[in-house]
Amino acid sequence: MSDARPEQLRLLTPDQDNLLQAVIRALFTGDYTGVPEFLVDDIEAVRAQSRLGVEKIDVGNGILLDASASWPLTDGPHPLIVMPAGLDKTGWRMYAGSIVRLLMRGYAVVAYSERGLAESGGALTVAGPEDVADGRAVIDWALNNSELRADPDKIGMTGISYGSGISQLVANADERVKAVVALSTWADLGEALYDNQTRHVRAAEQLATIGHTNSADLEIVLGEFRANNMKPVLAYAAERSPALMETIRPVPTFFTSFWHETIFPQNQLLAYFERFPGPKRLDLAVGDHGAVEIPGVLLGVYTRTTEAAYDWFDHYLLDVDNGIDRDGIVHTEGMYTFGQSTAPNLAAWSNPMRRYHFQSPGTESSDGLLAKEPPQSFTKLIQVGTQQVRAAEALVMDGFAERLLMPKRQKLATVDREAAGVWTTRFGFLKPQHIAGTPEVHATVKPSTEAVTLIAYLFDHNPFTGSMRIITHAATTVKNMQPNQATAIQLPLRAIEYQVPIGHKLAMIIDTKDHFYMYDEDDPAPGGTVILSNEHGQAYIDIPMTY
Repeated sequence: MSDARPEQLRLLTPDQDNLLQAVIRALFTGDYTGVPEFLVDDIEAVRAQSRLGVEKIDVGNGILLDASASWPLTDGPHPLIVMPAGLDKTGWRMYAGSIVRLLMRGYAVVAYSERGLAESGGALTVAGPEDVADGRAVIDWALNNSELRADPDKIGMTGISYGSGISQLVANADERVKAVVALSTWADLGEALYDNQTRHVRAAEQLATIGHTNSADLEIVLGEFRANNMKPVLAYAAERSPALMETIRPVPTFFTSFWHETIFPQNQLLAYFERFPGPKRLDLAVGDHGAVEIPGVLLGVYTRTTEAAYDWFDHYLLDVDNGIDRDGIVHTEGMYTFGQSTAPNLAAWSNPMRRYHFQSPGTESSDGLLAKEPPQSFTKLIQVGTQQVRAAEALVMDGFAERLLMPKRQKLATVDREAAGVWTTRFGFLKPQHIAGTPEVHATVKPSTEAVTLIAYLFDHNPFTGSMRIITHAATTVKNMQPNQATAIQLPLRAIEYQVPIGHKLAMIIDTKDHFYMYDEDDPAPGGTVILSNEHGQAYIDIPMTY
């Protein structure tokens, strides 16, 4: 295993970073060079009617958190929003746009960079007990600062990414927090990083790069993760997981995530959302981590989720009757129509399942068929160890391209049929097909070794161009006691809402390698195989799909 530190994870593109620096400079100095024209008037008004400052907040043990405190010059008390920073080296500064918008609505705002991040002291613990204590200390600091005139009965917390999980954890521990907005968030950190006995190695390694200093405990856990010793890793993750808290406070919480989320895959959040006991709202959108809300929190531009976030606080902190509690619980955005829909719960959102059985290739094609009727027998042998397709090229950034209708495309013809299983529907669809829900793959797997990792991808295939767009995917690792042992698998793919266009087909591909889930050192030995079959039951994919 190489000790080289991966390139630091960024949530911002270089252009967004440059714009952010200009907005921060304007907010705190009045220099508007490089600030988007639409934002100049707002910043001027905020500067004239508010107090803005950069602070160092002492949270004990010699640790100072880099922060900003801003509040209206009107008489208080002011409702207070506390904002832990997201997964980016800019720290709290990434909230420049939200600070403007919240000040315009009359809120006092304290935004801060967590320990080990940006210009804060201490070492990164990834939402550990220290971060929860820090969040509570920031609230104490705000309430004890007489200039803010913060209302102790009207406190909300919000964050994007890293800050969203910490907001949930602090709110669960501190009864002073009355509302939460968790943007691009997680619920079960362990499942987000290790699901179906498979490590999400790229996400874990990138999470470890966000700070300037990692805590000793975090470095130990990273070593266990790399060694595939997951028991201590999952124990570490458990106390950082809102879904696994012994008691869950029913704090009104607005959650967001994305269909192609690569940092905190969404299924673990959806499971938690279903049982969350308080007032709740969920928004699932096209793209990846932060793709909708980043323009809003950075620059203050209108986005669906950031506007809903401010309305959420207005309603649950200020008792404003704005309808946010009556316009639906589950809000979804379809790929790539961008059509929006609402539902009272996830069960009502999901479509009925349509089953497609895996059939072996016939004499006329090297591809198998996704068929409505089960075959008498089915087998497919795959040579393991080479990557044929992928869910995404890079963490986070592919999602921005998806929102611009420029998703990554792959060619079906380039897939080596000896190194991956390929099945397609026989004909292009005569009507658009609406997928909404969680597809699930069932098959029997017989690896030639004790273990094998399989990645199941569902693609939208355009027969005219030969290109494919990813719909959804998931990975699983089969671990047997001996080689050539047949094991039945049941693999939920990631929840998705997707419109398959007229004339397109579905393509199911099962591969044995993906750079998101495997270190280079994990490459299987040459010559290994895996056989897919219906030995222990029918082999098929259930797809929640209607016309």
